[in-house]
Amino acid sequence: MNELWLDPAQAAGGGRDLAAAGRHLGSQHAEAGSEVAEMSAARPWGTDDIGRAFERNYRPIEQQVLQAWERLGAYLEGLGDASVQAVRELRHTDEAASVRVEQSYGKRS
Repeated sequence: MNELWLDPAQAAGGGRDLAAAGRHLGSQHAEAGSEVAEMSAARPWGTDDIGRAFERNYRPIEQQVLQAWERLGAYLEGLGDASVQAVRELRHTDEAASVRVEQSYGKRS
């Protein structure tokens, strides 16, 4: 029979690391992403015909990238937090099952 062994400390640590990475990515978005938006607002590519054409194509992509960046940070943080919670709940379930098994066998002996 195949068994799955979980090192709870390692799994929870991985979840905490993932959540921290998401927070870090979010902070990078707040800093660097804001800087990108601020710099591009000045339209360094100019306001002539070519600059306006570039602006029409660039702006929607910039907004999509910045939104995706922000969402990815929040998603990773949430996924890490959920992983830590899952480890906690799995340990609780395993401990509760262990008690029930011991109580069942204890009654039979």
